[in-house]
Amino acid sequence: MVATRSLFYKLYRLGRSSWRWLYHYVSPTERQFTKVWPHIASIEGLLVPGQERWLFGVARRLPDGAIIVEIGSYKGRSTCCLAYGCVGTKKRVYAIDTFEGNDADFFERDFFSEFENNIEKCGLSEYVTPLIGKSIEVARTWDKPINLLFIDGSHVYEDVLVDFRNFFTWVVPDGIVALHDAGDGRGWPGPFRAWHEDIKSQLVDIGTCSTLAFGIKPRR
Repeated sequence: MVATRSLFYKLYRLGRSSWRWLYHYVSPTERQFTKVWPHIASIEGLLVPGQERWLFGVARRLPDGAIIVEIGSYKGRSTCCLAYGCVGTKKRVYAIDTFEGNDADFFERDFFSEFENNIEKCGLSEYVTPLIGKSIEVARTWDKPINLLFIDGSHVYEDVLVDFRNFFTWVVPDGIVALHDAGDGRGWPGPFRAWHEDIKSQLVDIGTCSTLAFGIKPRR
């Protein structure tokens, strides 16, 4: 009986491994991500492992011509994940950041040149439009429909809400809203509170990828 159970368990594990291997081999998205991953991995960033794949996959599944707005780009790790999902299409990423840091989240200053170099090094310049400035200022003149809104700017509660409210009106029905660092609240209480008290109630099909929370704007 013990030997039978042991054999069954080994076959079970082998089966699971085979299916994982088959998925990675057959899935076009996974194959493409595996190819670009070394370039993404070389860029300094603040994503939790696994979120790079999520951003790439979501961007890749958006319709041709889709517009992606990223608030908070830092040195371009997440931007490149999104832009790689746009390759070969008319999709575009608008990366909003002062590229100067701030006193609330981190103290590094003047990293636009690194951002720009990373985008160029990955061959993604034609898919990325950097918008240098504060998100609240960019929002005043924004006039394009948004298919994916990724909020990862200031982590102060009030600032997160302002970013969401300023751009949510432009998110199309069935568009995706994602908020970084909205996890358990121990590290970043601002995004956590904004997500749980204000944002997620306005979305449907809620989900998470580690500390990244997301949902879909419902049709009214």
